[in-house]
Amino acid sequence: MDVAMAAAAVVSRIFFSLKFRTKSKRPRDVRLASVISILLMCPSTAMLHFDRLKGVGNMWMFLSTILFISGSIYLLSAHYYVAEHPSLVRWSQWKKEKWIGSGSFGQVYLASYRERGFFCAIKEIRIPDPDSKEQIEKLYWEINILNQFSHPNIVQYYGSNLTDGILSIYMEYMPKGSIHKLLKDGPFKENTIRHCTAQILSGLAYLHAMEIAHRDIKGGNILVGPNGEVKLADFGLAKKISYEAAIHSDKGTSFWMAPEVIKSKFSGSGYNLLVDIWSLGCTVIEMATGEHPWHEHCRHGEPCHNPIAGMFRAANSDDTPEIPEGLSEEGKEFLRQCLRRDPRSRSTAAQLMDHPFVREYFAAA
Repeated sequence: MDVAMAAAAVVSRIFFSLKFRTKSKRPRDVRLASVISILLMCPSTAMLHFDRLKGVGNMWMFLSTILFISGSIYLLSAHYYVAEHPSLVRWSQWKKEKWIGSGSFGQVYLASYRERGFFCAIKEIRIPDPDSKEQIEKLYWEINILNQFSHPNIVQYYGSNLTDGILSIYMEYMPKGSIHKLLKDGPFKENTIRHCTAQILSGLAYLHAMEIAHRDIKGGNILVGPNGEVKLADFGLAKKISYEAAIHSDKGTSFWMAPEVIKSKFSGSGYNLLVDIWSLGCTVIEMATGEHPWHEHCRHGEPCHNPIAGMFRAANSDDTPEIPEGLSEEGKEFLRQCLRRDPRSRSTAAQLMDHPFVREYFAAA
């Protein structure tokens, strides 16, 4: 504020000196310009110059008063806007509190801004070679992705900074943690599954409309807020593609991977946005059972806890993950549409939003 006042004083001195030097026959125009400039830069300083308005006329006095009031309201509203939005807190003001988990490529910490009672999650990613342009570009990919989003079912991005080879990404804090964490207390009831699935779908439909695939949908990357709101997180593997275009990578978590993702590494066939729909189906199974989607059997009737075995079954058989018997017929049919091995026959996120399993949620929204 002191800098703004000093700047306003300098500008005002320049303008008022111009009033005496100008050859214009309308000195009131110069006076008006100076007053408006001061008011816009610093309303409090402008009050010191109101005595110079003598002779300007009632109209100019009225206009100046309106500008002063507007400027004061703007400064007050800006102050309270900061109080209500953690995204405007400077990164240096966040205080790291404790470690809360791991995400793709980094560790996640809880941080606070005690002056306002704000909290955020800080994802710290150590750069192996800070001088590598390629590594920097890869790490900033997630930031660029997050910065595009504005959706109630996607975690909010606050900002980032790079210090001593560590990239810190500041994001919305979700106090209840991930769905994976909540499942440690047991499988979800179907109403809860419907509620979560609808919100995941809403976030996916938004991403897919932007031609962005998440590529790592699972309970561990879906966070829950204080009021039960569900949001997609951890976009370290996200990729901008389309329904038609194919990409070639085996990124993702093995038990939740679509068959075409696993095959793409060897066949070069590629895949599209619909890999997220398969992973969504696997996540519904996860919520219904508390286990990963291939937990029943992998081969020869043996329980499957080996990610490689799960990938082998997904890629080299005609099997799909077993649909939980406890689900309603609507839930089972929803899963069948998600878990079609041929992605060309798999439903899109927008289509699934109209499915009876989740339709009621969107009708009430």
